[in-house]
Amino acid sequence: MLNIFLSTVFLTIEQEAAQKGLPLCRHLFLHYPDDDNVHKLTYQQFLVGTEILVVPVLDKGKRDVKAYFPLGESCSWKHIWTGKTYSKQGSEAWIEAPIGYPAVFIKSESVIGRTFLKNLRDLRIL
Repeated sequence: MLNIFLSTVFLTIEQEAAQKGLPLCRHLFLHYPDDDNVHKLTYQQFLVGTEILVVPVLDKGKRDVKAYFPLGESCSWKHIWTGKTYSKQGSEAWIEAPIGYPAVFIKSESVIGRTFLKNLRDLRIL
């Protein structure tokens, strides 16, 4: 069931990736090449397509992560679990990310992001 709901989101991302020759999961420098801070990131966070930002917990026992919101667009990023919006470009924030609630953000004005949230609500994940 989860695959059916999420497949609509990922199908759109897969089509874009196939047309442009980009991976599904991408380093931020592919879309924010003029942001010097993005180039300092290694594996700390990544994009799924262009509209979903993931900041995984990589260290055992950690329950929060530092997210970086890149320069270059006038969009805000919305945390999927809390609904909190991060609007300041080029800023960092510490985000709670306990097990089962990874730090995932969608672009606030994103059709893909809204669809992703709707699918999570329909599945009663949110």
